[in-house]
Amino acid sequence: MEFYIARVANYLLEPIYILSFFLITLIFFLLFTNYKKLTILSAKFLLLLFLFFGYTPLSNFLLNKIEDFIKPSKYPVQQLKGVIVLGGSFHIGLEPKERNEVSLNSSAERLTKVLEIYNKNPKVLILFTGFSNELKPKGWSESDMAKKFFLEQGVRLENLIFENKSRNTFENIIYSKDIIRTNKGTWGLVTSASHMPRSYFGFKRQGLILEPISVDYRTGTSSIFWINFDIKKGLENWNIILHEVVGIFYYKITDKI
Repeated sequence: MEFYIARVANYLLEPIYILSFFLITLIFFLLFTNYKKLTILSAKFLLLLFLFFGYTPLSNFLLNKIEDFIKPSKYPVQQLKGVIVLGGSFHIGLEPKERNEVSLNSSAERLTKVLEIYNKNPKVLILFTGFSNELKPKGWSESDMAKKFFLEQGVRLENLIFENKSRNTFENIIYSKDIIRTNKGTWGLVTSASHMPRSYFGFKRQGLILEPISVDYRTGTSSIFWINFDIKKGLENWNIILHEVVGIFYYKITDKI
């Protein structure tokens, strides 16, 4: 049940749907009612939301704080026993299976970073965790695609471990913790920088201290130019910010971190 509630919440929290809701509300007032004051109020609020979401310096600033909250590990990758990489790097659906091609999304750096580590440390264990976050999965699971991807990139099968049940971050942690404990040694955690705080503290709550290896940064380190507007970039930033902030808050109140 928790998984389905989370999926609905994620849908409702997406900035584009928030804007769409108020746009539909505005159209409703314009076409079907005579409430001029409410129409004007809705129009003003929609404009403010548009300006708020499109003002990229604010979202860049907040996202940067999330991405830099956990400092990257300086532990030598050559000495790692293993790395766990969280799912979320693939396009899910029937098309990859039908075309017999692995389809990567904008978080593919999670996978390429693991290949980089493997090339420096050929003995490292690679634990991929993820089934699907879709309500009705179709085609290959994420673990199926990860196996195909890593084998095609020359990773030896004996280095690979797959967890093929989890549908969200908490399940990634719960279904992977015993595998990490069984293979004693220092493990690295590979995931997107914005997702690292929730993942890192989730594993820590289960008694596992992993070396954070952050990838897929969406913000840089240069000074922020405070006069800028980009609705597309702003919506992308806020989508990540809302997803992670609400996720961390929920994990905190449910004692998952």
